[in-house]
Amino acid sequence: MLKWKRFSIRVEAAVEELNDTLAGMSGKNRVVRFLATTQRTSFVRLRAYRDAEQFVDYDCDLVTDEAPLIPMDIPLAEGQLCKVGIYNGSTTVKTSVIAIGYEETG
Repeated sequence: MLKWKRFSIRVEAAVEELNDTLAGMSGKNRVVRFLATTQRTSFVRLRAYRDAEQFVDYDCDLVTDEAPLIPMDIPLAEGQLCKVGIYNGSTTVKTSVIAIGYEETG
């Protein structure tokens, strides 16, 4: 079953801000299926990491009303942490809502 988590994030100019979003748990296999953001501005990038490995670095101005979800298939093993956030390359403060869709089995 697909589950969703969402959170709001405020990012200063020229800063990357991450949120500890999802962790791999004992007895549960989690797989990240989708990412989405309300931020649709140039110079702002949606970023996601599994532990120290970056697996998403996506220009937010490519997210549209017609294609609001970024599909993926990233498993989280027990003890692995998924961090999601925004890099704000603009000169103003940005506030955004980020959603992560994941499946949980096991």
